[in-house]
Amino acid sequence: MIRTLRLENYRSFRAYELRDLARVNLLVGPNNCGKTSILEAVHLLVSQGDPRVLIQAASRRGETHVTRDDDGFRAVRYHLKHQFHGHRFDTGTTLSISSDDGLGHVQLDIADVKEEQTRDLFEMETGTLQLLALRIRRSANKDIALPLAEDGSLHWHAQAMRRAALRSSRASPPSQFVTAESLEAHAMAEVWDRVLIDGRESDVIEAMQILQADLATIHFLTGEPTRGARGLPGIVLGFRSGAPRVPIGSYGDGMRRLLALSLSLVQTAGGFLLIDEIDTGLHWTAMEEMWKLVIETALRSSIQVFATSHSFDCISGLASVLRTRPDLSDFVSIQKTERNLKRSVAFDSDDILAAADLSIELR
Repeated sequence: MIRTLRLENYRSFRAYELRDLARVNLLVGPNNCGKTSILEAVHLLVSQGDPRVLIQAASRRGETHVTRDDDGFRAVRYHLKHQFHGHRFDTGTTLSISSDDGLGHVQLDIADVKEEQTRDLFEMETGTLQLLALRIRRSANKDIALPLAEDGSLHWHAQAMRRAALRSSRASPPSQFVTAESLEAHAMAEVWDRVLIDGRESDVIEAMQILQADLATIHFLTGEPTRGARGLPGIVLGFRSGAPRVPIGSYGDGMRRLLALSLSLVQTAGGFLLIDEIDTGLHWTAMEEMWKLVIETALRSSIQVFATSHSFDCISGLASVLRTRPDLSDFVSIQKTERNLKRSVAFDSDDILAAADLSIELR
């Protein structure tokens, strides 16, 4: 479990540190203070620098552009230069993410690469004017080198490059990044298959009953006629009353959000769950039960949770859990993030309860 996290030259942080992290951590702070960046940094660290994590972050942020070759083939390029503080893209530019808690460090730097060295590792990209590499150095794995175009973009789908990068990756703890838009239906369907194999569907249904007390079954539909406009599998809910099954979309964002959260908790046993805007789609009356689900599952399944929120209701719901369940107090932390400071401000359970009782603003 991560107790201390250090960032250097990572996105909006020149140097930043989080201390006194707990089993469940809520990151708060004003807009554009770097809360999501911290989630991404944790994801990159626990994955031991898996390049797919970089690609996923760039995709979520829209740090991409599409090119077409002379034959009209479409390629997506990912601008990895935005990972570096100040969007710098010079030879020798470096960033690092580290912890003293057994996860070591991940370091990214921009380096010149000789053409013959690049050919040994990857398929050459035609039209590349400047041979540069993004080097990923890991404390517990072999280094990775990914060839970059002169504008700092990466064409991840070059097969030889992808094989070389993934061969050098080792197994890392399970981790899941849940965005404010939740997981796509196909991603949830993949996790649901594992839930069925493990016989844990009742755990997910019990969690969903926070919002719908008479929920009895969840079904992921297959086949073209049951798929949505984007080709994603449909999800329908069944009830104890025997009423007709209803598509999950009929219940708004809250049910889909809670399903994504519940499935992610099942999937990340023994690992790390990163949730951006954890309260999205949930009414304030559901906050206490949601936090109870997250904390109890995190303890039972050895999951470390990092979540973000802008909502005072979210903090109040957490305080309500701590007030009624003092046995959970040692496992929760709020971290207030501000870029003009060198480290976050940590609030333990006593601080959280006092702030809630006195209406002190922690956000």
